[in-house]
Amino acid sequence: MKKNLLSLITIFLLFSCKPSEKDLTQIVIKKADDGFIDLMLNIVSKKETDSTVIFKAQGLDHTDTVGLEISLKKNIKAGIVNGEMKNTFLANGISFQSTGKESDRLVTALTKLYNLKSKNKMRTDKMTFEVANLNETDVDYNSGQYRFKAFLPTDDDIPELFVNFDFTNKLIALNEKDPEYRTGVISYLTKKQ
Repeated sequence: MKKNLLSLITIFLLFSCKPSEKDLTQIVIKKADDGFIDLMLNIVSKKETDSTVIFKAQGLDHTDTVGLEISLKKNIKAGIVNGEMKNTFLANGISFQSTGKESDRLVTALTKLYNLKSKNKMRTDKMTFEVANLNETDVDYNSGQYRFKAFLPTDDDIPELFVNFDFTNKLIALNEKDPEYRTGVISYLTKKQ
């Protein structure tokens, strides 16, 4: 009887784990020699509204699942056409939205990686911001790689962060533009509204 009960518990535990978590990427993919810290998140789901495509992005900070929702405006044309900047700046081009505890853990992980001190949680309002469209082709939301530079306005500065999409491999990278923006990035993500 004990053996059967133990077998049932083992089977339950094996199948109760979320299948997506076992395939999540460790968020720190690059702590470059030049001091830049880049984060990688897996796209685990995708949904659409009339004007945006919303990606649920997750990764692992050691064994903790971290993440957020990242929305990208629909129908984005090439930002660079024949070497010239055309559709470069997109108002409300990208937005971040907290998913709760996963997003709070993402902010905590990022704060530690940036060697900053903050115990704040990710803000809960939708964070929508202007981006520079750095792409030479129209965005295909199912395949290809696309780069954007995000402008995150705070009370003191406008920190920048690269938000890069790799739809072929279902990845989103949050790449540091400049280590001087670290405090501003955390301030933007945790600002009380």
